[in-house]
Amino acid sequence: MDLAGISLWLLLLHFSRIPPIAGHYKCRECEQYKFKLPERCKYVREAAQVFERKCGGTYPLMAFTKYRDTFIKTGEPFALYMPSSLDYVMVLMKDSALQHCARIQVGNTNMFFCLDDVNNETIKLDVAHMYCFPFHIQLPDDLMQECLKENKMTDGYLNDVLRTRRGIIHYTFGDSRGHRLICGYFWPKLLLLVLLLPSMMSRKFLCELP
Repeated sequence: MDLAGISLWLLLLHFSRIPPIAGHYKCRECEQYKFKLPERCKYVREAAQVFERKCGGTYPLMAFTKYRDTFIKTGEPFALYMPSSLDYVMVLMKDSALQHCARIQVGNTNMFFCLDDVNNETIKLDVAHMYCFPFHIQLPDDLMQECLKENKMTDGYLNDVLRTRRGIIHYTFGDSRGHRLICGYFWPKLLLLVLLLPSMMSRKFLCELP
């Protein structure tokens, strides 16, 4: 498994505040987190920054292969948003009404304010999760580069995203496999173990065992 893929999984597990619920299909405990903003994401609301859409495209095979993010499939939509300060970049994953907003402001994990030139509206999402990293992450860099290629745009925005100091990933889910996975630590850890098992069972690894 690629190191970047392992890193993303470990980061998502570390920055998730949802307790372990092994095998819980409906994840009733997740309801207590609905409409709440994770502690590490509160700075986004407190800063009251307006995020402007920079680029939107379809999730590339390159990113799926590199990061092994099972919460989004190749070909699903994503969009990158940044405030004028360029302090952070937000990646909106999967199809939702947010994908069509020119500018957005964060209310909480499930509620955003869509600020367009003609109409301003409040968008409420049924199931969503947000992860905020207090450092620069590589995923938005790669997605911006692929997005600019897909839309035949110049590289100006790539320089902007490289300057950001914090990364934010937001997922919108319906009744999907991704939501059931993200509800607890059990299944993501099990999947990670399955992905690592071939390398762990290699002859070199076994020969090095005491």
